[in-house]
Amino acid sequence: MPTVNIVEVGHVVVPQPEDLVVRLSALDAPWVANPLIQRVLLFVHDAGGQQHPPFESLMGSLRASLVATLARLPPLAGRVVFLPSTGDAAIDCSGPEGGGGVRFVVAESDDTDVRRLAGDADHDMDAFEALVPELKVEALPAEVLAVQVTRLKGGVAVGVALHHAVVDGRSVWMFLQAWAAACRGDDDAAVATMTFDRAVVAIPGGEELARSTLRKYAPNLPLVCCSPLTSLPCPLVSS
Repeated sequence: MPTVNIVEVGHVVVPQPEDLVVRLSALDAPWVANPLIQRVLLFVHDAGGQQHPPFESLMGSLRASLVATLARLPPLAGRVVFLPSTGDAAIDCSGPEGGGGVRFVVAESDDTDVRRLAGDADHDMDAFEALVPELKVEALPAEVLAVQVTRLKGGVAVGVALHHAVVDGRSVWMFLQAWAAACRGDDDAAVATMTFDRAVVAIPGGEELARSTLRKYAPNLPLVCCSPLTSLPCPLVSS
């Protein structure tokens, strides 16, 4: 298995203008115990005749555009928390004062060939898993988002891990599209249309149903016994 070396671990912090707490619904509660969504984007140097910028320049662009994107989507920079006074789980978007922010990992793997990863008919899942960051979800508060950018032989991998109680598969791609647009400087396309307002889905007895569902799937909060079922890294190849 190729070796991936961690070069730097930092945090991207987006100050929030005011505290915001979004209580999870009964539809979200099961995912507190099965929280992991992972995606990997592979970028191949010289594909289609295009040259990518130097890695250091690319890192600066990715960080700056991530800050701009998170400012529009504050729950992604928050934490999934347990509210013992009510028995609810919620997304706490209080910013750095509440422990928020996104872990940003920089890594390198000189013996991992991006063209081989992208071209293999049978994907090397161990190699792909090494290109996404771990998400700290074993107890609440839990991270919502972590990012890993890895310099590879012949290209770059951008891996993300997100908490499934906060986002679903469609909203993951909406976030990635908004981040990519911000990185390109396309401000109009960077305005994501995601909403985190759980109140738009009316569920009879919704608050108590959310609490009972949470107790069923995660009875020992703030500790979380994560399900072995996870969303494995889904690769996307781009030039």
